[in-house]
Amino acid sequence: MFSSSGRAKSKLDKLIKTATNKYTQSAERYAAMENLLSDGSDEALVGLMRRFTVVSTKSIEDEEEKGWAYRQLSGLGDKVLPAVKAFCLEHDNVAWALRIVEDVADESQEWAILDALLEKHPPGYERDPSKKIQILTHLAEIEDDSVADILARYVDDPDEGVRYFVVEQLVDIGEEKTKPALVARLINAEEDSLRLRTKILDGLAEHNWDVAEWAKEIPKYIGHEHELSKGRIVKR
Repeated sequence: MFSSSGRAKSKLDKLIKTATNKYTQSAERYAAMENLLSDGSDEALVGLMRRFTVVSTKSIEDEEEKGWAYRQLSGLGDKVLPAVKAFCLEHDNVAWALRIVEDVADESQEWAILDALLEKHPPGYERDPSKKIQILTHLAEIEDDSVADILARYVDDPDEGVRYFVVEQLVDIGEEKTKPALVARLINAEEDSLRLRTKILDGLAEHNWDVAEWAKEIPKYIGHEHELSKGRIVKR
């Protein structure tokens, strides 16, 4: 039994290695991916999803193969979700996998995966914040009252790219309950991103929100494009 198990593990590892080898022929990668799909175990499906993490040498083939893997995995329905969750928790390039979640998960299943990812990637320093942005991008597309509150937690993230993305989404969502978080970031003396401050000011002006509560602090952070008038930000 041990020998049989060991051979199966060795075969699976070989298939995953072939499917994720960017230098091998496309036909060989397809054959390996088909075998992983046929295996159907969570380990094999996670291995198939690892194709999403590799960029092969030919860009057209690369997109076609990833599209194929995405469609085949989505076609499995919600039974693929345990493997998707395992993949997302352990790997960085999760955008394709989150598309599968969008396709096959119901609301509770989707939030179970997102909650696990948000817990693992809270506001805070990460050497590479790209995965965090992928997660927040997926989150921002969900129509739910809690989305704006969750995004607002990330306005103080150490990475400027994360902060700016979140500000963009909050301005787009336009829920006034996030105004304190946006203003707090605007008047934070440690904020060194001019584009982020400008985006916040544009958003406050666009939504015509009353910011009189912060009338003493805001003026020092307003440039030539905006002004504070009667407790509201306006564009000049």
